[in-house]
Amino acid sequence: MLEPQTNWHVLMGDQKYGPYDYKTVIEMLQSNQLMDYNYVWAPHLEAWTQIHQLEEFSSDRFKLLLQKDSELLNAFAKRTNPRTDTNIPVIGHNNVRFFDGSLVSVSEAGGLCLLNTPLIQLGDQLKIHVKSKDQSGPAFNVECEVIRKNFSKQRLNAKSGLYYTVRFLDIQPTGLAAIQDWVSGKSA
Repeated sequence: MLEPQTNWHVLMGDQKYGPYDYKTVIEMLQSNQLMDYNYVWAPHLEAWTQIHQLEEFSSDRFKLLLQKDSELLNAFAKRTNPRTDTNIPVIGHNNVRFFDGSLVSVSEAGGLCLLNTPLIQLGDQLKIHVKSKDQSGPAFNVECEVIRKNFSKQRLNAKSGLYYTVRFLDIQPTGLAAIQDWVSGKSA
């Protein structure tokens, strides 16, 4: 695995910024100042490259950094709500188009959705119907806002979906109770 370089440059529109150290670039990603689709360059790269294509900024790399006692730990946003992994089917719309997909991670405040459309944008307001986790659990509706659009090398073509991080704006009480049960482990 490459050690991250300290001279990172960022391209936003036609403006180049930097140099930044690796920790600063992580902080910019965590605060949504940079997105996975922004281009960066460092001396070890041959060309400007989208962040999501670089091993240094992969979710696997970040998971490793979060497991270590590293000086980079404080670069990552601290979650205030416990989260759990899920795989629950969803359908929804953004007042322009319908989509389906799945809720892959959830907390009381929001979640990570894999939605089968690459056309949703940051700031879009979504209405999502979360289907029953199993036949005995409740289905419920949430209104949410897209706060991050995460790219994946495996899912980049015109018909593929993408990962979207959403913040819940309004959730039905039955949905909030279900999420609390999932997070606490009361529901398998």
